[in-house]
Amino acid sequence: MRIAVIGGGASGLACAIEAARAGAQVEILEAADRTGKKILATGNGRCNLSNADIFAEDYNRPAFVQEAMNTLPPEEVQLFFSEMGLLCYQEEEGRIYPYSGKAATVLDLLRLSASEAGAVERCGVRVAAVAAAKDGSWDVRMDDGSTERFDAVVVCVGGNPPKGLLPSDVACKQARPVLAALKCDTRAIKGLSGIRVRARLYLDVDAQDLRDAWLDVADPEHDDVSVGPETRGEVLFRDYGISGIAAFDMSRYVRPGQTVFIDLLPDMDPQEKVDFIYDTAMAHPDRTAVQVMSGMLPSRVARAVVVAAGLNPDEPIIAEQEAVVLAMVSESFGLEVKGIADPKQAQVMRGGYAVKQFDPHTMECIAHPGLYVCGEALDVDGRCGGYNLHWAWTSGMLAGRAAAGIAWQSFAE
Repeated sequence: MRIAVIGGGASGLACAIEAARAGAQVEILEAADRTGKKILATGNGRCNLSNADIFAEDYNRPAFVQEAMNTLPPEEVQLFFSEMGLLCYQEEEGRIYPYSGKAATVLDLLRLSASEAGAVERCGVRVAAVAAAKDGSWDVRMDDGSTERFDAVVVCVGGNPPKGLLPSDVACKQARPVLAALKCDTRAIKGLSGIRVRARLYLDVDAQDLRDAWLDVADPEHDDVSVGPETRGEVLFRDYGISGIAAFDMSRYVRPGQTVFIDLLPDMDPQEKVDFIYDTAMAHPDRTAVQVMSGMLPSRVARAVVVAAGLNPDEPIIAEQEAVVLAMVSESFGLEVKGIADPKQAQVMRGGYAVKQFDPHTMECIAHPGLYVCGEALDVDGRCGGYNLHWAWTSGMLAGRAAAGIAWQSFAE
């Protein structure tokens, strides 16, 4: 059984290891001069390789991912690395890193394990097209015009597959960058660049202004069915808009022209915000609105909130209604999104081959037996925190075993 693994990234290396361990003759065809280069940049060079709390709902194609994880649960992916000899530890929010703190440690062990299993790396080889042969095998045509035949092909080319790589009936969705900083209208946040806050970001699909996002204060019985997805975590104000984990996650949902709302006090409910602001103002009547809000937020952020609320930042709060407005704005500080700040810095490309064409238990193309696609080349992406690398390992391992003709025995069984 001769298998071509096209692409030597995270999913490709995981695939190659499993297929070679199962007895297949595996060749990794990598266009770059070395396999796994992108792994070195993950997790700011530390490689956030998985998460202790992986759920299908963390992905854009939850049904497909759930079926894959039913076959290969997250525990087995962690065991894959443990048996490889990788020591890991867990940080906040379940993020799993190599104990060395170096992505190079993960890559070195993956390449070593692939070599030990018998997989061969062929770098500097660019594949132009894959086509089915009459005998059920697959012809792989290189950029230089040469063609080689393989019993099975696994495509692990990343998030923007080249046109014409696979048969024309295998639909491929146009890729767009996600998990990236957001370019926004910056008038409301001028002067805040470099300030970090812990916040909740959310969308309101019908929002016309800030008050539309906080109707439960004016009308506690209001049932707002228009509220969209939300994310939580660090938000970093920048000259161009917002960055940080919460902004990266929100980039998976928001489109240009929409308004993203920032809840700057995410651990307080609306009435708690009102009460705290008003009680503080009454207890300290000589404090200006900015001084009151600075007890809750960084001073420059506090000033931006007061200005957005339409109040004089250098005058005291004298009425409860002013506290209501300040609380409202602190929970629905709106920024119009212009787009992704720098597409080249995006962690993931959303798009790729449509999952409905593939078996989630094996990553095999339903219409073309012997052809597999995994990792970011499939239209699957998850939020920040190790979820995308976890998908790369999961899909690659499933494809590797299946391509080699070995059925998985579910850990859950």
